[in-house]
Amino acid sequence: MRKLFGIGLLVCLSSAALAADLKIGFKAEVTSADPHVLNGANRNVWAHVYDSLVDQDHQLRPKPGLALSWRMLNPSTWEFKLRPNVKFHNGTVMTADDVKYSIERAMHLSGPRTFRSYLKDVDSVSVSAPLTIQVKSKRVSPTLPENLGLIAIIPKSLGDTVSEESFASGKSAIGTGPYKFGSWAHGQKITLNKNPDYWGEKEPWDSVTLQFIPREPARAAALLSGSVDIINDITSNMEASFKSFQISSVTSYMLNYLALDQFRDSSPFVKAADGSPLKKNPLKDLKVRQALMTAINRDGIIKFLMKGDATASEQLVPKGFFGYDPTLKLPAYDLAKAKALLAEAGYQNGFQLTIHCPNNRYINDAKLCEAVAQVFSQVGIKTEVATMPYSVFQTRAFGGGPNGEPEFSVFLVGNGAVTGDSLTGLISSIHSFDKASVTGVSNYGRYSNKEVDALIDKAAATTDEKARSQLQQQAAKTALTDGAIIPLLHLNAAWAMKKNLSITPRADGFTMAMDIRQK
Repeated sequence: MRKLFGIGLLVCLSSAALAADLKIGFKAEVTSADPHVLNGANRNVWAHVYDSLVDQDHQLRPKPGLALSWRMLNPSTWEFKLRPNVKFHNGTVMTADDVKYSIERAMHLSGPRTFRSYLKDVDSVSVSAPLTIQVKSKRVSPTLPENLGLIAIIPKSLGDTVSEESFASGKSAIGTGPYKFGSWAHGQKITLNKNPDYWGEKEPWDSVTLQFIPREPARAAALLSGSVDIINDITSNMEASFKSFQISSVTSYMLNYLALDQFRDSSPFVKAADGSPLKKNPLKDLKVRQALMTAINRDGIIKFLMKGDATASEQLVPKGFFGYDPTLKLPAYDLAKAKALLAEAGYQNGFQLTIHCPNNRYINDAKLCEAVAQVFSQVGIKTEVATMPYSVFQTRAFGGGPNGEPEFSVFLVGNGAVTGDSLTGLISSIHSFDKASVTGVSNYGRYSNKEVDALIDKAAATTDEKARSQLQQQAAKTALTDGAIIPLLHLNAAWAMKKNLSITPRADGFTMAMDIRQK
């Protein structure tokens, strides 16, 4: 009997030794369990649970996911051949009907943060065989596969009753991904368990815990104490604490820029130099926007403020992305030229301005705005900074006005080409806002230029990649010369982890257990 007990104990101990649990200290808290609600942190987490038709490599280039292949049958129809014998977490086999259901649900989901802007070209989805779907577009749509790659595939059997509550409880959290939903303690952590029936590469981690730790010191302390194995979004001022840890970083797609109120004749947070109301909005003047662009010392911001936590932006997307233009450079830092441009615009005495920024969303977000305010003040624009938690900021910045417009005059935005293609940002952040056509949904300053719109529209209807890249480069060059936005920097994504771990960094900055391995 004692011998049997010893054998049983040995088996238990061996099982415990083989168990591999990964604990991640994660900065941003998940805001929704519904995988069709658009949010970067949400998508990062739920990409463990759900797959999509088209996956992305670490440079965000498309690769097969649940779709083994795809092709354009005609200018307005894409066909996708699905991977066979893929099982959902509930044991049912995925079919084309599930894909159709998922895309249509994402298309029609209501709310302020959905994937509808990425699906605006989709006219209809049809099933032509058990493992074949055809997506008919309203127009030629060369990036439709990449856009569909953002949509999580869930079982059709969930039907119309699925809700945020049913996802959050785990009842409806059924995907085909490498991990299954375990539990979600709101504001604290999410636990995921390995999917033994996953169709792809088998994961080494039996469970993954993403612990939400928004404050940098607390996240660092969690790693130093060993309560987590890896943390994301580390900054240069934290690195000195991690001498005995592994550090990895990459330039991400995330662009921090200033959005400018270019649609109101009188902007709420702009005043004359003496503090009196201005009858016209100076931000609508091209020379003023060019002055603001020229006043930014991007290299100085990177060197003295960000200290390696970012890369100075040259345009809308970082090097290596589709649509990047190696010949395009933003105006060089020149305070004298900025002052001259203001004088030419009739503001030789400057004016007063308030920049609004989040203080807990991006690396050094509040300090970045303070640095910008200093140089604006040096050229005669007396600039103040108002900061607030992102939960408050996003409500006011992204439609807090009486007609759904931003409340602010100049404000810090973080956005980027999540598909690795500049067309994404051009359509959402630069194209004129049009609710009906779902363009310019992230064009918060309401910039509008018919020439730029025409270039973007033409690019969106061009299937030849060389010609499309040239059109996107021209659109970006024209828009930036016109001061559509004021690019500041591309954030670097960085991680610190235990020495026995390694990570393959992604350009979207996502922290994926699938990219983390033991050495």
